[in-house]
Amino acid sequence: MAPCGMADINPRRIAGIVLAPVVCVALLVTGVIALLFGYGLTGDMTMDHADVDFVYLLGTVLVCALAAVAAYRIAGLLWARGWWALVAVLVPAVVFAILQLDERFGKWESGLVWLAGLAAVLAVASVLARRGLLRAAWIVGVLGVIVVADVAVLVQLWSSSGMDGEEVVMLDRAYAPLWLLFALADYDFGLDPASWHIGDSLDLREVGYPLFSMSALGYVVRAMRGEPKLPAAEVV
Repeated sequence: MAPCGMADINPRRIAGIVLAPVVCVALLVTGVIALLFGYGLTGDMTMDHADVDFVYLLGTVLVCALAAVAAYRIAGLLWARGWWALVAVLVPAVVFAILQLDERFGKWESGLVWLAGLAAVLAVASVLARRGLLRAAWIVGVLGVIVVADVAVLVQLWSSSGMDGEEVVMLDRAYAPLWLLFALADYDFGLDPASWHIGDSLDLREVGYPLFSMSALGYVVRAMRGEPKLPAAEVV
């Protein structure tokens, strides 16, 4: 039997927790670069603009899904386990929210709403995963991520407006639940004439919110998936 104290601390678990923020941020940066690069490749003016925008929307969905799977796999390789992994993945989100406190135009409110919503979604998904309900954890997590991102976008754009020539055009609040979709597709679907202004106002938050959230979700679900059996040499 190994002596108690430092001997019962698993370095792999500590590494999995410490590296959690790094993994999520790295996946966020990689995903955004991939989306911008892909959008640039499809940005030929000879192509129909709406088609290009829908490619951007579908690309965002694909990149978010790949980020979640990658985070899940990496968490497994790093042996990330326990509730501290949940705290760790939220560190970049907390930093982001703090950096928004001196921003205007609804950005700081949006950052705080996103942080609070993401923490709640990850907590629920963690409880489900810890109970062995992995499918439920993924379903609740993905739906929660979408809702939180949508609400965060809504909060930032609630009083937003754009210029149509010399005339100020307010975003139609009746379509507020669709603003995230408008931002990703850059297309109004015949509903909101000022929707072209949404993507410029968000500064890639329409991608950043779901992309980081999905990475964090994948990492947390793997970390909370249940305690593995330790090798005999590590049993205290």
